[in-house]
Amino acid sequence: MKTIYVDEMFLLNLIIDYFIVLATAKLCALPIKRMRFAVASAIGALYSVSLLYEPFAFLASPFTKLALGFLMTVVAFGVEKNLFKIFLAFLAISAAFGGAVYAASLLAGQSLGEGIYINASMRVLLLSFAIFYLVLTLVFNRLGKKQAREIKNVKVVLCGRTAEFKALRDTGNELYDPLSNLPVMVVDVKEAGRLLPERLIAPLQSGVSEFIRAVSNEDDYSTRFRLVPYSAVGVKMALLPVFRPDSLTVDGRDQKDLLVGICPNELNGNGEFSAVL
Repeated sequence: MKTIYVDEMFLLNLIIDYFIVLATAKLCALPIKRMRFAVASAIGALYSVSLLYEPFAFLASPFTKLALGFLMTVVAFGVEKNLFKIFLAFLAISAAFGGAVYAASLLAGQSLGEGIYINASMRVLLLSFAIFYLVLTLVFNRLGKKQAREIKNVKVVLCGRTAEFKALRDTGNELYDPLSNLPVMVVDVKEAGRLLPERLIAPLQSGVSEFIRAVSNEDDYSTRFRLVPYSAVGVKMALLPVFRPDSLTVDGRDQKDLLVGICPNELNGNGEFSAVL
């Protein structure tokens, strides 16, 4: 009879759960929130350890496991708009990763054991995740490239000024405000001219410091902007002026949790779109 060490089982399940949550974020194109992922993984690991004790054996029911998976999803990603889809992705990846571990164990000539204990070495786990994560990345990058470019109709209101324009939905846009953790839509200088007084456009084109200095003298705008760090092709690190609009709609639907960043240049030379979502 194999002796099961609680600390060993906790660490093993913590690693597995973290990999699964990380892969879910990759699949659903969600921001990486490592602290939340770690907490969610710890909850899953504690659950696995609790099953070792007879008084908690009733927790092994499928219903309890589904409830635990949903709790881990909420802890890891928050109450997202597409929470149910994220939960389904989490379940699918859990099943797929379990299959990957099983296959890798067979190739390594190891047994996974029986019952609730997974007798897989760290080498097998790392190999399983590396292969699984690589395949996941390759498949969805290829699918993403095949998808047609999606253009959205956007309407932004700021301090009584309104701009309506086309925005490119870019799944590779991972710009988030580090303070609020909200996504940022980038708008070019052309549309900025409709949202800002004309006297602020020249400072915007001159540089971030000039723009922030000019905005600080405007009563209506002085408290609306903050700077968010970003990087892009040819730009290792820079700062982008960002604001929370009075209202913002995408294809007629309100988007309350979306910030707007203003780029001092045009984003698309042929006028197909003026912003990137």
